[in-house]
Amino acid sequence: MKPTEDLMHEHKAIEIMLGVMAKIAENIMKGKEFDVIEIDKIVDFLKTFADKCHHGKEENVLFPALVAAGIPKENGPVGVMLHEHVLGRGFIKDINDGAESYKSGNTAASQAIANAMLKYVTLLQNHIQKENNILFPLADRTLSQVKQAEIYKQFETIEEEVVGHGVHEQYHELLNQFKTKYL
Repeated sequence: MKPTEDLMHEHKAIEIMLGVMAKIAENIMKGKEFDVIEIDKIVDFLKTFADKCHHGKEENVLFPALVAAGIPKENGPVGVMLHEHVLGRGFIKDINDGAESYKSGNTAASQAIANAMLKYVTLLQNHIQKENNILFPLADRTLSQVKQAEIYKQFETIEEEVVGHGVHEQYHELLNQFKTKYL
């Protein structure tokens, strides 16, 4: 498997969560009850699966390989992706902070949660499109098959050593539960 195929497969999982988040945010905006524990699970998924694993693979392995192959980091697609990763982390923090405030009795924090979730959803939907349609085809053309195989091995190491054995499977089960409930 090419590293970009692995990342696109993860994008599909992230897109399911984005759909769930959009639905929950829409419900919150309509004044419907929501389960703050589900918000905690979403934050955990975003921090671990989307950021630590997926963005970690990109930031620590793929992007440096692209820069080494001559793709500029600044004023190019790599720089844009890195900037959007930082923005996404800010929205995740906002969602988490809103959930903590809500648990402390501030029911108005529900709107902050919904707003941050919608901002994250919009950012990531656009981000995924740019990666799938611009950056990943560029990576496939630029990196040799040997280099791609090395990168894929490093991705597997990240999944096992950084994220943890079996964690992906747990998140896919969570996605299935949320998909059944919300999508």
